[in-house]
Amino acid sequence: MQFSFVDPVTNKALVLPIAPSRMEVVIGTKILTFNPIALGTIELPRGRLPIKFTLEGLLPGLEQAAIPERENEMSPNEISKTIQKWAEAKGANGKKLRFIVTETDWNIPVFLLDFRPSAPNGYGDVKYTLDLTEWRDFTVKEVNSATSGKKEVREIKPKPKTYTVKKGDTLSAIARNYGGSASKWLELWTANKGKLKSGNPDLIYPGETLTIPSGWLK
Repeated sequence: MQFSFVDPVTNKALVLPIAPSRMEVVIGTKILTFNPIALGTIELPRGRLPIKFTLEGLLPGLEQAAIPERENEMSPNEISKTIQKWAEAKGANGKKLRFIVTETDWNIPVFLLDFRPSAPNGYGDVKYTLDLTEWRDFTVKEVNSATSGKKEVREIKPKPKTYTVKKGDTLSAIARNYGGSASKWLELWTANKGKLKSGNPDLIYPGETLTIPSGWLK
């Protein structure tokens, strides 16, 4: 299971070296705490408040031989600087990212609310706490004045972009065309796997409709 963040501007992904030891999810006023190893699908109600995440874990030093299977060979200092840069990005909600957890349905736009790393220990390990908040786009409204003096309010909501699979298509090729990088195929697969005929990401059928992740739209 991988925990990663994708920058929609650069199309680069930052994968945490090891899964967090604890993840807390706040949906509305309800707090749910998970062991990431056993994390499953969660149904989300409509009209909800933005989801908030708190991750607690370890960024292992490169000399930490006790952790052989790491997902990222970046040093804790490099990872900390990248996350801190995102957290300090200018804007009303900071920097928009996409938070993806493989083997689950978690694939959600977020911004970093807070990042709290500790000082490295003897192995160069850094413990951290990371707070995330779901990114919610604003709804734009157009107000037209009628001749009668009444005002008509019309909501303009972003429409999801879709793509119909053609013969010879692959998820990598579609991700490259719509997301700018073939390496984003996993994000495309995660967003659509529940409605595709095959459970194999290497096998998609002509005529199937894929929803392009909203973070890819420009």
